[in-house]
Amino acid sequence: MGMGMDATLFPSRLLPLLRLVVVVAVSVRFAGAAPLDPQQLLALRSLGLGAHRAADPCGADAVGAVNASCDAGAPFRRVTSLALTNCSDTTSVSAAALEALATSLRALAFSDCPAAPPRLLPPEQLAAGLRAFSCIASLHRLSAVWLSHLTNLTELTVADTPLATGSPTELAVVVSHMEHLTRLTISNANLSGFLPHHWHCPNLTHLDLSGNRITGAIPDTLTLLGGITHLNLSSNVLDGQIPTSIGDLISLTTMDLSNNSLSGGIPDTVSTLPELEVLNLGSNRLNGSIPLFLVEMRGLRELNLENNDFDGVVPFTAKFLSRLRVFRAAGNGKLCYNRSVLSAEIAEGVAPCDKYGFPVLPPPATARSERSADYDDGSGDGDADGGADARGGPSAAVLGVAIGLSCLAFLVILLVCLCKVCR
Repeated sequence: MGMGMDATLFPSRLLPLLRLVVVVAVSVRFAGAAPLDPQQLLALRSLGLGAHRAADPCGADAVGAVNASCDAGAPFRRVTSLALTNCSDTTSVSAAALEALATSLRALAFSDCPAAPPRLLPPEQLAAGLRAFSCIASLHRLSAVWLSHLTNLTELTVADTPLATGSPTELAVVVSHMEHLTRLTISNANLSGFLPHHWHCPNLTHLDLSGNRITGAIPDTLTLLGGITHLNLSSNVLDGQIPTSIGDLISLTTMDLSNNSLSGGIPDTVSTLPELEVLNLGSNRLNGSIPLFLVEMRGLRELNLENNDFDGVVPFTAKFLSRLRVFRAAGNGKLCYNRSVLSAEIAEGVAPCDKYGFPVLPPPATARSERSADYDDGSGDGDADGGADARGGPSAAVLGVAIGLSCLAFLVILLVCLCKVCR
């Protein structure tokens, strides 16, 4: 009797799931592949997988908000990477969905996906197994604590997504246990606080923290990242001098420290960076002369020194500048170039030097030229200013009338005098 009751209840409870499994199995096996794990398929559907793709969500021709890659396991395949792109703002990244995918998921990415962020900490299996995580303009807001639990990541990207923190050491909170990181990008994420004094990811080769609110000086301990090739700290609020220890990062190919408040000169140790191709120090408060050693850096291809307070003569030859794809030095009021060495086209935005090595300043504008710049309507009419010529004086007509009146007055006086003499 009990067995009969169980047999009656079994189909009614599990019939929808069984039908789904059968459909998946038949459809995918027809294509010569094992079916997707049923629990993972349900998780993908909760994240926005379209019904028309339920047969093979990992197919090469897959399109839509949910894009997945799967292994070749048996009897079921499992999802190894998942990307949610341009998803609906009603999408929710639930703990149940992550739990179902956690056993096999190695890469998780969100792009232009305004989904609700996870409310709970990542499942232990996901935290242990995930190797790459990317969130670009997605999830409204992301918890730094949630990220910090993904301790086995090798690649972490958070861009154009506010990072929910609140500690002056919030960057250290995120990466303090990520010993395997090789690429770290946290850009335009409202990150504040200071650069860590201790880095726990010795294998890091790519570090991009641009577009945040990071303050303070660049610590010498940054050079503990000896294998780093790409360093971007631009558009923050960093101050102080560029540390001389920067020369220890001998693998650097790109160094971008632009749009900060760095002061002092360019340290000589920059010359010990043999692989450096891009050096961007624009829009800081750097001063002193531009060091000549930059000419000896054979690999340099982009050099940006604009909008600083450099002075003296540009020390470069035309041959050196011809090797560069980018050279910018405008916005340095005390800087000038030697006209016998460089042309105005090459040293664009830099004043020429006089014979004493000082910038040749343009002549001051006259009051007339200032008025013309403010009010000139482009008509070119010499009478438009109501009786003044192009040099700022009275017009010829006004001068003629004045001379005529003067002569008439002189004749009147002369006649009066003659009349008195004749009497």
